[in-house]
Amino acid sequence: MKRAGRLLLYVAIVAGGFHQALAQPSAKSESPRVAATAPAKILLSAHRGDATILTISDQDSDTAAVTFRIELDDAIESCLREPPPDDIKPAEVARCAKQVMDLNAGKQTKRRAMCSKNTVYTEFGNYSLVGTGEPQSSGEKKKMIRTNWKDHRNEQIVDNSTAARTDAMLSTFQILCPSAYKAKFDGYYAY
Repeated sequence: MKRAGRLLLYVAIVAGGFHQALAQPSAKSESPRVAATAPAKILLSAHRGDATILTISDQDSDTAAVTFRIELDDAIESCLREPPPDDIKPAEVARCAKQVMDLNAGKQTKRRAMCSKNTVYTEFGNYSLVGTGEPQSSGEKKKMIRTNWKDHRNEQIVDNSTAARTDAMLSTFQILCPSAYKAKFDGYYAY
């Protein structure tokens, strides 16, 4: 029964979103470093999920940049995040995914970084990594470390939280400044 429901879900989503996927322009390379050699996804936010990386240029520099957009698989994943697995209704997920695709209509977003300054430039603001807390153990033998970011709009240190999009800042920093990220957080789960 669950397998048949999942199959129906995929058929409904493909049927509902196929025209949208065809309407989106194909990804083009801006530099020799393209998405094929980079992580496939970048985090939008903990609640919205990921987007597909189209290009990455100048990693580990002060002109690092990534472009991305929401693809059909990203929309489906986002729509599957909320309901409990037993409450997934294929028609609702298909409607939700179509709505997400219609709202985004191939829109590309760009994030940048100035790696020497530990600064990321995002669609929701510009932030600099200004410090970390003391390493902690999560009880699962995973070492964790808290990050502190300065919001350049108001010079305030943002609270480390989902609402402040700390997770998206860290994802952007890790993708655009992998050497700096590794030097600061190797062996730790940064949050």
